[in-house]
Amino acid sequence: MAKFQLPLPIIPDELLQEIFLRSSAKAVGRCMCLNKFWYRQLRQPEICIHHMRRQKVLDQHVLFHVGYSLLLMGSDSLYIVNAASGEEVNVQHPFGVGVHGWFRIVGVSNGNICFKFSRERDDTRLLVWNPTTQCSREISDPHRDHGRSFFPVYGFGHVPNSDAYTVIHMCKRDIADAYVFFSRYCSRRSTWFHCVDCLPGVEKIDPNSVFNNGQAYWITGTGDSYATPKSVLCYSVEDESFSEVSIPVGAIYTIHNLLTHKEKVALLAHTHNEFGYVAAIWHLNEDANGNRILEQYCRFASRSIRENPILFVDENLLLLVNNSKERELLVNYRYRELVLTEYDIEHGTRNLLVRRAWRYPETPHPITVRSTLKYFAGMFPV
Repeated sequence: MAKFQLPLPIIPDELLQEIFLRSSAKAVGRCMCLNKFWYRQLRQPEICIHHMRRQKVLDQHVLFHVGYSLLLMGSDSLYIVNAASGEEVNVQHPFGVGVHGWFRIVGVSNGNICFKFSRERDDTRLLVWNPTTQCSREISDPHRDHGRSFFPVYGFGHVPNSDAYTVIHMCKRDIADAYVFFSRYCSRRSTWFHCVDCLPGVEKIDPNSVFNNGQAYWITGTGDSYATPKSVLCYSVEDESFSEVSIPVGAIYTIHNLLTHKEKVALLAHTHNEFGYVAAIWHLNEDANGNRILEQYCRFASRSIRENPILFVDENLLLLVNNSKERELLVNYRYRELVLTEYDIEHGTRNLLVRRAWRYPETPHPITVRSTLKYFAGMFPV
């Protein structure tokens, strides 16, 4: 008796696209390997953009770079932590830096991570890597062409509604220079564009940057350190122009960070007064005349001024706190912890997500959280 076989159903393209948009980036990556038709369909910029928008709602993670002292850069590690469950995954970066090498995160955008790394001393390079697809692109570092330069800063992000990304580099060739040397890398053309003299009057630029809606942001400072902020510097990729927003006197605290909150660029300021530790959030808005200004959004009590850096997931704060404790065991160990907590501004409550402890008697160096960033898995090309 012949077996009765049902024909395979023909799935409409619209339904198939909706299935992919609801799937995780890892599942979509596996489907791309099945045949050339799915590979071409899923690599389209429109699919990547729509999928990323879904992932930002369904799948939120925190990427943090953990290391020891500057003398032990080769021992640094990358971790991705689920912001909801606290599940932790160790990430193997795509380059080996060795004992004398080092790396740092320039930025994260649409599932791609941009690194600056060196395998040997000052032989620095840039690399854009997608952990989901395991694809990477190595880019020359323009900072190497300047020899000894000062205040090198970078920025990394995607052009709005596109799969193309931009890498930005700025530095001063001499500490007394009145101008900044500016360079921009475009992934579509795979080349650097240079501008010799720009930003007159800018003394110093904080190396930490935020990229939001096709615009890169940094904090400029004056004086002998970065403790006295002056303005928020903005570069528009589309207009290829700079603008500055002055920081109000009320927002000048002790420690400052730029971050994103409610799809806006925000300035987070920490300080200490007679009542304890205080933090305030200032949103970058527009006034009635279309001018950009910083307006205070909220103010809340903080446990320590060392709660730095901080980022937002939904309406809650995620704080990475670097603690160090001494305990007497059988041998005098140094017991060190990395604590990831969730803080609710409205109710003033904290929830422990991750507590990672290291106990190495041969490594007496304190653990340092070098950087922490939002991370969403994506299918964007490198």
